[in-house]
Amino acid sequence: MIGSTHNPSHQAASGSGDSVAATPSRAKLHVDLRELSNDEAVELLGRHHVGHVGISFHDLVRLKLCNYIYSAGWIYIRTELGEDLIMARHHPWAAFEVHEAESVYDWRSVEVVGAVEFLSPDMQSADWFRFETAVHLLRTAVPQILTADDPMPQRVQLLRIHVDTLRGRHSTSGTPQTLPAP
Repeated sequence: MIGSTHNPSHQAASGSGDSVAATPSRAKLHVDLRELSNDEAVELLGRHHVGHVGISFHDLVRLKLCNYIYSAGWIYIRTELGEDLIMARHHPWAAFEVHEAESVYDWRSVEVVGAVEFLSPDMQSADWFRFETAVHLLRTAVPQILTADDPMPQRVQLLRIHVDTLRGRHSTSGTPQTLPAP
C-alpha cells in the first residue's frame, strides 16, 4: 500500500484494511457548548412538563422524575408522599433539571436550584391560595388533576421550587446525528 499508513485499529473497526476516515461514524466532530441566556432557559422550562427533581439530606440524594409546570419564577410539582418529601421537609432545598436531546452532542439542558415550599390544601392555611394557584396551573397540562378522574390519584402533595439559581446549556455538533439505538 503505497502512500497509506496501516493502522490496526482501522482494520479492526472496519473489518478490512481500508481506511474508515471517510465514513460518517469516523468523521471529524466538533462540539460547541454555550450557556443559554436567561430568556432561553426560561423558555425551555416553560415548553416542557416532565423533569427531574433532586432532593438531598446529609449524604443521601434522591432523583425523581416528575411532572411540573413553570410559572413566574416557580416550578410547581405534584408528587406522592414518601421519604423523599420527609427529607425535603428537613432540608427544603432542591435541584431540578429538564432537558432535550436530539443526539449525543446536540442537546439543551436547564438546571434550577432553589427553596422548596410545601403547599397545603387546608382552606384555613395561609398556603391555600398558593395551593389553588398550583392546582390551576397543573390543570393546564392535565385537567383531571385532583378530580375523581385523576390518572394518578396517589399524587396528593403539591410543592413548588423557587428558581433561585438558573443555568442553561446548549451543545451543538453541527452534524446530522441521531441518538444511538438502545
